[in-house]
Formats: sequence, C-alpha cells, structure tokens
Amino acid sequence: MIKRFIQSSIEEAIMHFPVVLLTGPRQIGKSTILYNSFLAKGFNYVSLDDSLELMMAKSDPKSFLDVHKLPLIIDEAQKAPELFKEIEHIVNKSRLENGNLKSNGMYILSGSQRKKLLDESEESLSGRVGILDMSNLSLNEILGMENSLFEIDLIKCANKSQRYYLNDKKAFEYIVRGFFPVLYDDINLKSQLFYSSYITTYLEKDLRDILNINDEFKFLSFLRLLASNTGEELVYDNYSKQVGVSTNTIKSWIAALVKTAVIYLVQPYNEESIVKRVVKRPKMYFFDTGLAAYLCGVDSAETLERSFLKGRFFETFVFNEIRKSFMNSGIMQELYYYRDNEQNEVDLILIRNGKISCVEIKSGQNFNVSSTKGFKKLEASKLEHAKNAIICTADKVSILNDGTLLLPISSI
Repeated sequence: MIKRFIQSSIEEAIMHFPVVLLTGPRQIGKSTILYNSFLAKGFNYVSLDDSLELMMAKSDPKSFLDVHKLPLIIDEAQKAPELFKEIEHIVNKSRLENGNLKSNGMYILSGSQRKKLLDESEESLSGRVGILDMSNLSLNEILGMENSLFEIDLIKCANKSQRYYLNDKKAFEYIVRGFFPVLYDDINLKSQLFYSSYITTYLEKDLRDILNINDEFKFLSFLRLLASNTGEELVYDNYSKQVGVSTNTIKSWIAALVKTAVIYLVQPYNEESIVKRVVKRPKMYFFDTGLAAYLCGVDSAETLERSFLKGRFFETFVFNEIRKSFMNSGIMQELYYYRDNEQNEVDLILIRNGKISCVEIKSGQNFNVSSTKGFKKLEASKLEHAKNAIICTADKVSILNDGTLLLPISSI
C-alpha cells in the first residue's frame, strides 16, 4: 500500500481538535487510510454505507453514539446529519468535565460530499473541528518521494529536481492513467474499465443524492464537453448553447460537480491596481486527469500528445500536483490565475507570506523571456515580488535572462 502524506496531518489534527473532518472524492483512499492506520491507534470504526448502521444513526443518533465507543471514526458521515448535533453535545460535555486538551481526538468524520459535511460541521461544530481535504495520489507518493510544499526557490528546487526525471512521454502516461490509488495498487487494472465503473457509481450514488437529473444523456454530454475544457475559463452560456439546456441548469450541474469534488474552480486574481482589466470568470480544472481523459475518449499518452488537449491536460496535471503539495500538508492554500481583456495571461498566481509569484505551465523544455510576457502585467501589484517560474519537462533547473526559474516537474 502506498504511503499517504495526509496521514501525518490527520495525526496532528487529532491532537488539537475534538473532531477532525476528512473530505475528498470517492475512491481516493479515505476509508483505507482511516481503517488501516487509525484502528491501530485505538480508534473504533463504523461506516454509514451499512444500511442498518445508517438507519440507527438517523433514527436514534444518541443511541448510535452510545453503542459506538470513543474514539470513533464515522465514515460517510454526511449521510446522517442528525449525528452532528449529538456530537456537539458530547464534545461540549467532555470539555466541561475534562478540559479542552483532554477532549481532543474524540471523532474523525469522513465523507465524499465536502459541501454537505462542511455545512453540517459549521452549524454544529464551529470551533471544535479541524478540516482536512484529501487528494488522490500525488506523483511524489507514487514514486516514493517525500512530501514538501511547492516553493519557487532556486536551491530547494534544484535539490528536489535531482530526485527523478520525468520526460514528456512519461508525464503523459501518468496523465492518461490518472491518480486514483487502485490504479497503482493493481497495475494490471485497465484504466478505461476503472473509469467506466467510476462514472456509473458516481451517477448512481453521489449525484442522485444532491441533484435531480432529468436527462442523463445530456448530462454525460456536458461532462464530456467539460472534460475537454479542463484548465479553461468557465463560461456558462457557452455550455448552455452547446448542450441544449438552460444556463441555470448548467450552473446547478457545475455546483454539483464542485460539491462532489469532480472539478474545482480557480478564481481570477484581483487587486486594486489591476482589477478593472481582469477577466472575472473562474477557471475550471478536473480533479483527476485520468477521469478527464476517459471522458474525452483519450486512451493513450500518444493520442493525448497529438491532440489539441495536450496543453490543457498538462496544465491540469501540474496545477493538481502543486495543489496536492499543500493539501497533503493540511494547508488550504488559495491559488489564482490572471487574464485581462487584452488576453494577457498567467496560468498560476501564488501568494505566500505576503509575496506574489507568477507561474507558467508548459510542456516542452526550451523557453525564453517571450514566454513570460504576462508576468509584466503583475508588476503593478502592491505585494512584494518573489521569484517567478515556468514549470515544464526540462531535465534540470535553469534561469532565463529575466530571472525566471525554469523548473522540471520533479521540483514540485
């Protein structure tokens, strides 16, 4: 079993909060890590996928929590929102009787519907819950490397870049296979078979819980169209015209896909000095490139490399890896992009410790300062400027004439 970086973040969170909430999409390993790693630490485990357990949790939450002793893992907790108020009472009583520190690590709640879990926890457990988002596998986890936050630092990136080399062909093989754990636990499992089953399960379980889809064929057509536009701006009206449904329907579908973590949205970077020129639409990324490739009918790295989708999928892959480096450390890092009405663009804007960095994401190895022209549009930022970078499939770290770092994927 591949070691998951998020484990250390969960261990730290249970030392500081009475309730820890672990969210993330279906089949990324939430249940596996909780069952295999935390039962040995004294936790009990119950899953609300069990219909009898779910019935009891909903009809008599107090008795359910009396039967299942502390400390307790409750998997798929969003299925029984009735539990949250009762957990609040139990936590409050423990804090009064035992103090705050001794009340930490009472519950771990997990589930695949992030928005529903967050809504319930914010209403009942505000100030008592530590929230962690779990990702699918990162490339560093697959390759057995150590996790580290993505930083645009010459020395750190140069040291990390020596761990491995990922050329274009190998990068696109990972992109098409995707990053769900089962695809690496069972290397003989065909990704097409896995994703076909995943979509069926997703439609039958997750979506039907939150969305009434009247025309499943149109929804699947929309999902395929959306996958082909990963890494692009989200224009609701365009999808409405192409799929043949109302704009409000498209908005409700997008909201459902965000809630179930199939996609996520990246907001444009706004600042007083540049706000009037900035495009206001978010960009949309698929959580997993393998799922997007399946939906687009892409079944091999060679097909993707020859496709117009090549740049979009490579950007999604790198963006996801950067995002995972923060998620696996328990950090909810906001990432932005920049585009203005003159089509100047920066793929990723990173703000850390009050400093701003610009990042371009491109497959290939040879670039010059013309590739960083969009960076100049952020020079008016009031924030202090840190180093900028181009992330690509180069084999080593180098520096362009304007000081931009050219970074291989292994630097993430």
